[in-house]
Amino acid sequence: SSMSIFLVPPESQLSLDCLLCCVLDFSPAQVQVRWFQDRQELTGHLMATDVVPNEDWTQQFRVLLETCLGLQYKKPLPLCGITFPCQLEHVSLEHPLSRPW
Repeated sequence: SSMSIFLVPPESQLSLDCLLCCVLDFSPAQVQVRWFQDRQELTGHLMATDVVPNEDWTQQFRVLLETCLGLQYKKPLPLCGITFPCQLEHVSLEHPLSRPW
């Protein structure tokens, strides 16, 4: 499995910062992705795609986190001093994999 986390620029009609957690090239298809703010799990403002099959029988999955924290602090999320770990749980992993934003 590979995992990437990156910032999605807000759409012109949205004044939200969005963080996108991508999980690529994993099999089997059962996967769980969780977002945290520092150590607190975030359950609201999440949008998940369907698990999408790749041509090589692996899968890909994306979970988008929308948050107004960037507006609250009046600066982009990466400059707020807050970490946003994205945690991946999958049967191929001995322990959950976490990547901070």
